[in-house]
Amino acid sequence: MLRVFLIAAASFFFVGVHNLSADAVVFFNSAQVAQDVASGATSDTIKSNGYIFTYTRDKFFTGGVGLTEPVGRFVSVSWPTGVQAQAVTAGPVTGKARITLSREDGALFGITAFTAKLLANTFGTGAEIEVVPKLNGEEVLNDPIFLDASGSGNQSFNYSLTGGYRHDTSALHGYDSYEIGLFVDFAITALTLQGPPVVVPEPASLVALGMTGLILMGGRRGRKTPVAKGQRV
Repeated sequence: MLRVFLIAAASFFFVGVHNLSADAVVFFNSAQVAQDVASGATSDTIKSNGYIFTYTRDKFFTGGVGLTEPVGRFVSVSWPTGVQAQAVTAGPVTGKARITLSREDGALFGITAFTAKLLANTFGTGAEIEVVPKLNGEEVLNDPIFLDASGSGNQSFNYSLTGGYRHDTSALHGYDSYEIGLFVDFAITALTLQGPPVVVPEPASLVALGMTGLILMGGRRGRKTPVAKGQRV
């Protein structure tokens, strides 16, 4: 039994990685846990199921409280309901609301489908969600991919492989990150990502266990069982 345990421990050490997900990952549900990764001046980053979400926040907005104590704006959609991006109206750098998707392992993947919920009116503006695919941090297309987003606050838009004109996601594959932007606040409330199984390092505790197993196995191999006088080996 001990030998079986040690072999299993050693295998953890040699493999060092494990699969976290199947080829398709569907967000969002209450069983999915999001882990905080970073908090910037105008953005936050979380990760779940091997995928990374970076989204803008209007943290320097004061709301009339005072210029010395920024309070930021209210967030109406939060995990696990979805991920919300805010247009940045105050701070060192202002700009549109953006959500950037990438993977922990840096592998290429695609956006099969997603639902965007408007959190402000865009009706009559010809509003478009701009999706910028990237490779190694660089834009690879001359122009963003434009998706229809002209409507009223709280209206949702669905995009998929069969979504049709300006609702089609078939071009959103084969890149390592995607920046999704709109000039007003919006949230992604449903999302399907397609890619190879996500692979991340095993926890350090398992690696340490594997090292211990190798040491013990090496020690056992180095010992010789005493042979009684006259006993055949």
